[in-house]
Amino acid sequence: MNTSTWIVAAVVAAFGIASFVSSYSPAQRAQRADAFARSVGLPLGDALRPVVTDRVALRQRGGAAGLVAGIVASAFLLNADPSSGEQYATTFLLIGGAFAGAAIGVAIAASRVSAPLDPNAVKYARPSAVALSDYVAPLERTGVRVVVVLAAATLAAALAFGAPVSGVLVALGVLGVAALVFFEIAGRRIVARAQPAQSPADLTWDDAVRASVLRDMVTAPIILAADTVVVAGGALIDHVFGGSEAARFALVVVCIAAAIALAIAAITSRPQRYFLTRLWPTVAA
Repeated sequence: MNTSTWIVAAVVAAFGIASFVSSYSPAQRAQRADAFARSVGLPLGDALRPVVTDRVALRQRGGAAGLVAGIVASAFLLNADPSSGEQYATTFLLIGGAFAGAAIGVAIAASRVSAPLDPNAVKYARPSAVALSDYVAPLERTGVRVVVVLAAATLAAALAFGAPVSGVLVALGVLGVAALVFFEIAGRRIVARAQPAQSPADLTWDDAVRASVLRDMVTAPIILAADTVVVAGGALIDHVFGGSEAARFALVVVCIAAAIALAIAAITSRPQRYFLTRLWPTVAA
């Protein structure tokens, strides 16, 4: 890796460390809990505030620790191979490794959550089982699978046409597939966990935090696969069209248009509130 790539790694690691440390600050914890409540559109009363604040802070801490671990691991693995390949692929793998680490971190944090109930308290349970599709919106759930398949197809085409493909680019594609598999398996295990609750409000907030964890996890394969499409697509276009500026420009335009379309769809559909429409329609109304 060159100096600029190390700088990227250092900045991302510093951000993760700062986020981890801030998760212990009472003021920051309270602000993040309030921001989370606003994003999902649920009132955060005094009774549930301590529990929700702890859950949000634990999710933040797990994601930050995983992000730092992911960026450090990626940096040292890339540094171990001086001929690691294209600069863009190297940078994307660093960022992708950070997102993958964050996804693992929030999943581990979610698995550590324990909320024992008073044995004499009234227990509240939902009347039907839940599934991954109740927490992650179709835009994200289907979109991640489409993007990963597109990434695999683009990488395969680059290899088939003899385009220059580095080991880093192949690793980027493989990591995207692995991140999707992790999301599908770990996500279902998180959904299958018991949800001890004493009231509908308890269960609603548990669903809110659970949905946020799953949405954090689905981000990793999306980022990794999108990076693979961009880098592998660029290599393929350069090889097939002989480095045509027009072809490169077309790829950039398509990628920007896709990013804008996805951003608009995410803003208008408010996927952070999707779980409410599925599990708590009267609250979402």
